[in-house]
Amino acid sequence: MHPDDLHDFIVALEQAGELCRVKCSVDPHLEIAAVVNEHCIRDANAQALLFENVKGYQVPLAINLYGSRRRIELALGSDVFHAFPGKLREDLFASDVADSVAALRDIVNCRKNQANYVENAACFAADLTGLGLSGIPAIKAWPDDGGRYLTLGQVYTYHPETYAVNCGMYRAQLLDSYRALLRCHPGSGGAMHLAAWHARGEAMPVAIALGGPPVMTWLASVSLPGDLSETEFAGYLTGKPLEMGRCSNLHLAVPASAEIVIEGRIFPGEEFTEGPFGNHTGCYESASPAPVISIDKVSMRDRAIYPCTLVGPPPRENCCLADLTGRTLLVLMQFDHPWVLNLHMPAEGIFHRAAIVAVAQECPLPLAEISSALWTSALLRNSRLLILLDENDNLHDLRQVYWRVVNAIKERCFCHVDAHKVVLDARLPAGTRRVAPSEEIEQQVSARWHEYGLKGTK
Repeated sequence: MHPDDLHDFIVALEQAGELCRVKCSVDPHLEIAAVVNEHCIRDANAQALLFENVKGYQVPLAINLYGSRRRIELALGSDVFHAFPGKLREDLFASDVADSVAALRDIVNCRKNQANYVENAACFAADLTGLGLSGIPAIKAWPDDGGRYLTLGQVYTYHPETYAVNCGMYRAQLLDSYRALLRCHPGSGGAMHLAAWHARGEAMPVAIALGGPPVMTWLASVSLPGDLSETEFAGYLTGKPLEMGRCSNLHLAVPASAEIVIEGRIFPGEEFTEGPFGNHTGCYESASPAPVISIDKVSMRDRAIYPCTLVGPPPRENCCLADLTGRTLLVLMQFDHPWVLNLHMPAEGIFHRAAIVAVAQECPLPLAEISSALWTSALLRNSRLLILLDENDNLHDLRQVYWRVVNAIKERCFCHVDAHKVVLDARLPAGTRRVAPSEEIEQQVSARWHEYGLKGTK
């Protein structure tokens, strides 16, 4: 079982000893972020934090909710790191469709996975439009940030012609009580929807949900292939259709159990300078123009809690979410490309920025074709660095990976570059003999280890 909303999730965290309540007054302007940053530096198993007394606000703030594998299991199910990929693998390989996107669409797009729309959704219990965004305790994280940011919001948009809905996780800078800036990266679902609306000369409706079922917080950060519905994918993975509440624009809906819902529109040509923003690279993203959301309505559930995340240098909680993403979307890649045997995305790569890939020895494709195939996958399409290794290599041992890359430089043309993206081929050439001890002598040494008088066990 898994919690249906943030309140139940927090209860589960507290019962498991994974939550610390901070009862003293703490300022959302830099202080909360500094507390969280120091908390994570001092403790490798840093708990989730619930700030109950946010200076200047009535709403508590929860942060570092997904900062460990154990907490993600509490949020999504005890066996989620095996259950989600396993379910997907079983259903994909049982299908009669050759393409992973088409097969996934057939599996997911069925009635039992479709959301249920409920009346009087809890997320709309209180109308705080009079306060606007000023009632939300969004933090300013780093000294040179351009302002306060929403960093864990599910941003819901839809296409003006197909009505296909997208749920993405895009940062939003709060300008004032009734304006925010939305940063949708090029190629994202939200950016494509925005372009389609503005090509018609019309404002794009948008809704931002904070909280609700943890599965939607995770899926908002996942780049699903095609126009696959995040809400239906959630229903498929969990075996339980989501309960959704319709917004003022009836084509938009948000999780009924969300804590806070922001509704607005983005009018063509309305932009303002967003940033700088302290990013996961450890540097500030430069200030640049971003679309303005004109806020029409702000709603909250009773006893609302504001969830957010601290964006900055790794390790951060998004690294733990990235692990689940990698394991799940790897199944799609292997369905299309069986020569992909395994994959590791180091925390320093932050989601899709870097990956180490084990490739089957019998893969006949040249490096350029391998690179193209990986870059067109849902998981690795934004990767800046890919390192290819052999199937018997330990992808998690970065010292060994470095050793293999350095030694591969002299072997052959091992580097493929496409614009700002690089693939390094550190696989050993066919027929290469690896240096390794004799198995017979290893067994002999192991049996006699106690005779040598050396430390350790063998």
